[in-house]
Order: sequence, then structure tokens, then C-alpha cells
Amino acid sequence: MNAPIGRLYASSQDTLDDRRRERRHTTCFDALLETPRGGRVPVLLADVSLHGCCVQIDSDALRQGAFVSIGMCDDSMLPAVVRWVRGNAAGMEFLRAVPPEQVEWHDLMDFGLDG
Repeated sequence: MNAPIGRLYASSQDTLDDRRRERRHTTCFDALLETPRGGRVPVLLADVSLHGCCVQIDSDALRQGAFVSIGMCDDSMLPAVVRWVRGNAAGMEFLRAVPPEQVEWHDLMDFGLDG
């Protein structure tokens, strides 16, 4: 028996677009990105969650798959891998969830623009 094609693709577009582990918190905060070569580039944090973030960057220094560090200051740097780059935006997955002692990151999630 053949199923109608519509039934095979019954998921709504909203469900397909929201595959993240947890909610992203909208923010607009200056941060520093340390590139694989050790250079530091200013970025704007657009959103953040326990497992990743999205940044706006005015540079072509990022490549998908690159290992970087990102933070607001030297004490808040988190290692991450670049998962995607589209124009001046890039999405990163932290190598580990934001630890509880990283107060700056938790403050961004607690008191971000949507919070």
C-alpha cells in the first residue's frame, strides 16, 4: 500500500526549524572571538544558550568546522566549534555546556533581550 506523499512530510515547517536542545536567548552584547590562529576579533552576540551561540562578525575569519573560543573577557572564554557561517553571521556549538561558574554567560541567558 502506498502512503500519500503529503503524509510522509507531515511535519510543520516550525517543527523542522526548531531542532535545538534548548531555547536560545536573544541578546546584543559585544564579545571577543579567538580564531584558530590565535587572533582576536570583536563580534556581537546575537543569541546564546547553554550549548551554543550565534554571532554577527565583520570579518571572513570564520570557517565551518573551525575550533574557536568566545567570551566577554579572558575569564569567560569558552571553546566552541563553528557549525555554520552565512554572510556576517555564524553559529557555534560550545564544546561543553556553559559551566555554572561562568556567571557572565548565565547573566546573558537570564537577563537577555527576551528575558
